[in-house]
Amino acid sequence: MSLAAKKLKENVSEYIIFLWQMEDLLRAVQFDANALDDFISSYTPSEDAFDTEKQWFAELMSTMRRDGVEQRGHISEIHEIIFELNYLHNTLLNVVKDKSYAESYRLAQPNIKEYISRTDGKSTNDIEVCLTALYGLLVLRLRKEQVSDATAQAMQSFAQLMAKLSMHYRLMKQGEFNFSLN
Repeated sequence: MSLAAKKLKENVSEYIIFLWQMEDLLRAVQFDANALDDFISSYTPSEDAFDTEKQWFAELMSTMRRDGVEQRGHISEIHEIIFELNYLHNTLLNVVKDKSYAESYRLAQPNIKEYISRTDGKSTNDIEVCLTALYGLLVLRLRKEQVSDATAQAMQSFAQLMAKLSMHYRLMKQGEFNFSLN
């Protein structure tokens, strides 16, 4: 099982952010699969695992080309998953009325509105806002840039919301989600 498949199974939010990072990595190496050999070797324990990851990257490259996102943007699978997450988000709030999830959303909502205002409303829904912001935080951390306490607090609210949503998504995909109304 590839690292991406494991992430998708365990935590869909981490999977999306991982895919965005790998899309950017492929762009950075100009789609040269051999340039990734050292990177892949750094986290694969065996030759079989290396081959699995190498194949996964080849498939991602092919998908990016097919979807026309070689320069920017994301593969269609990501858009579909974000759509599913947004649908689940709205279901948890408006149909199931999950109190714990609603509280996490209430805490994140002012930060979501602030992020939207700072980015000229480029994100299409609250879930995409949270994921985009968390990916931005990852990029800042990789660059070893400082973030303000307010930004760190906002990112924490996004992370908590996405963790709960990801848990519900995993349960839903496993057929274990209980849609009982409160």
